[in-house]
Amino acid sequence: MGLLRIRLLGGFEAVRDGEVPQPVAHWPRPGARTLVKLLAVTPGHQLHREDVMAVCWPHAELSAALRSLRVALHAARHALEPELAPRATSSYLVTDGPLLRFAHDAVQVDVDEAERLARRTLEAGEVQALRAAARACAGDVLPEDRYAAWAEPCRERVAGLRGQVAAALAARTGGAEHRADDTAHIRLDWALALDRSGRYAEAVRVLREALDLYVERGRRDDCVRVAARLAEALARTGGEGPARAVTVLRRHAPEARTPPLARAAHHMAAARVLSYTGDYAQGLASAREAERCADQAAPQPAEAGTGTGGGGEAVALRVRALAQQAVCSGLLGDVTHAGVVAERARELAEESGDTALLAHVLSVSRENARRTGRPREALRHGARALALAEQGGRPTATSFERANLAELHLMLGEQEEAGRLARAAVAVAEPFGGTALAFALAALASVRAQAADGQGPAALLDRAERCARDGGHLQALEKVHAVRAACGIPAADPA
Repeated sequence: MGLLRIRLLGGFEAVRDGEVPQPVAHWPRPGARTLVKLLAVTPGHQLHREDVMAVCWPHAELSAALRSLRVALHAARHALEPELAPRATSSYLVTDGPLLRFAHDAVQVDVDEAERLARRTLEAGEVQALRAAARACAGDVLPEDRYAAWAEPCRERVAGLRGQVAAALAARTGGAEHRADDTAHIRLDWALALDRSGRYAEAVRVLREALDLYVERGRRDDCVRVAARLAEALARTGGEGPARAVTVLRRHAPEARTPPLARAAHHMAAARVLSYTGDYAQGLASAREAERCADQAAPQPAEAGTGTGGGGEAVALRVRALAQQAVCSGLLGDVTHAGVVAERARELAEESGDTALLAHVLSVSRENARRTGRPREALRHGARALALAEQGGRPTATSFERANLAELHLMLGEQEEAGRLARAAVAVAEPFGGTALAFALAALASVRAQAADGQGPAALLDRAERCARDGGHLQALEKVHAVRAACGIPAADPA
């Protein structure tokens, strides 16, 4: 049988002693991966089946969710134990009434081992042991699921222990360098959570603090990478955000000796900022340069303060670069090229197992299908993107996907479903305002204009235009103008 070892730090992997790990991308169902990950991040590695269904299939009817759970459980058992005979008991993933759990003596999770080692060494305080504990706690928990709310408690536990070990090691060695790296790393983790929840201004503040730490230490390569993240966050804040993003990118531009991953992150951020401001041709060129740099990057160990290894980060950057090329090409009218690069991005995203990355690419594929007159295909892509955004706890992405699905249902004459989705999009986007609310209000205005119910499509579009201008997002503004034209509603008098 062999001991099953599950790795969460640095990326998901499940392998039995003495065997080569099966690539998780080859698992037959994403639900099977999520089921195993859920059990692995849960203390005690035991969950009620209703808790699993609530995470994996939150909007399904009970009967459908139960069927999906049975399929995922079967797929997970056979992915972990391919030789398992039909109806035989799994050696690793067992049921106990309504409970699902790992077989305690047969499964080992790296986070458990890291936590035990950290606590033991914190009590002893021996320097070499503390260094070993620091290495054991290194890396992000499931970086491919960085936006998944269900992984947050495990991330917080590991980050807390990592900080305690770093502080203890610094106190015994005077390691200011190590202390600065850990402080920056904690800020980068926190910025991801803020960005995921749509709190962009707070994410900007935290990223500035992390950047200042690396500037103080003279860590130029890390400065380039963190500046790229800061620029993308700034662009999402609206107003003067895109202009400030350009300043940050110029101030921390890569040099000839800058590693390919840092250069890729810089050019990717530039592509996003340029797209926000409507310079799609330059955005396309920057996205292509980001892809080229990502292709140059060889897999490497996780670096202090970055939270990911080179291989996974290179794949993610390449996928994002391809997706951005699809966005810019589509907006420039080259829908053929947009479709080709979007398909390449989707294949890589599916293989990566990164649900947030896949959701983004599916959103791009949805828009390409809509532009080329394939609304049903667009609906399929959009529905998957929405499910992943909801599962990952990303409210602004959830609102955006609902707004786009509402417009697709409206195109197909399905007004009731379009209205439901548009109203839900507005409800989610209200606390955030800006770009997310602009798209949601535009979708609701389209629904009301087509229904001719007289409930203020013009007022909705006036508000949507104000939100789009506040958000500083040219695409949102163009969307509002397109809806005005389609509905025959003139722009509001500026006076």
